[in-house]
This record gives sequence, structure tokens and C-alpha cells, in this order.
Amino acid sequence: MTIDDALRAYASGHSSAKETKERTGLDYAQVLDGLGRLNLRVPPPAFDGPDGEALRESADRFTAFLKQAR
Repeated sequence: MTIDDALRAYASGHSSAKETKERTGLDYAQVLDGLGRLNLRVPPPAFDGPDGEALRESADRFTAFLKQAR
């Protein structure tokens, strides 16, 4: 798997940031740079697990705050 393949897998939600960093040897800033180079974005957070609903509500409040701040 190439670095670009690992970055694409991360952007599509098929691997975590930790897995991507381990596969590529890049730090997170370099992962972000690579995503930008490939015109990809950071995947949305996974809202599964026991705290999923609380995470979703927090993200929704933060998004609303950002929209108000414009």
C-alpha cells in the first residue's frame, strides 16, 4: 500500500488516523498536508459506541456556534 493509498483509505473512513500514521510513518500534520495534496478531506468523526450520541450533540452545537460567529 502506498502513502497515497493509505491517505485515501483514511479520507474514505476505512482506516483511523492512528492506523494511517502507523502505515505511512507520517505525523498528523503531514497526513493533513497529504490529504490536501490529493484534494481530500479529513473524514467525519465516527459517532458510534457508548458516547456516540453525546459526541454528535457536541459536534452539532459546535457547528451551530461556528455558523453564528460568521
